[in-house]
Amino acid sequence: MIEKISIEKYIKTENDILIDLRDKTVCSFGSLPEAVNIPMEEIEKLYSLPKNKRIVLFCQKGDYSGEIAELLSDNGYNVADLTGGYRKWITSV
Repeated sequence: MIEKISIEKYIKTENDILIDLRDKTVCSFGSLPEAVNIPMEEIEKLYSLPKNKRIVLFCQKGDYSGEIAELLSDNGYNVADLTGGYRKWITSV
């Protein structure tokens, strides 16, 4: 089961790896604090992340992160999807 978290209410824990799925150019203009950028075109890198951590994903609007969360969940990862994406977060801060 994929945990859905409102991006405005997300609080990072030490067990989380926060992943920004947007491309490098877009991400260079801003991202969530402590996020690691792994663009969608480098999706294979996600499979090298540790399975003992919660992988928290977000993208621009929340569309792609949900799809990628399902892929990781199907492969045994503990995954959370930040709904609303970066666009929603930037308007809530």
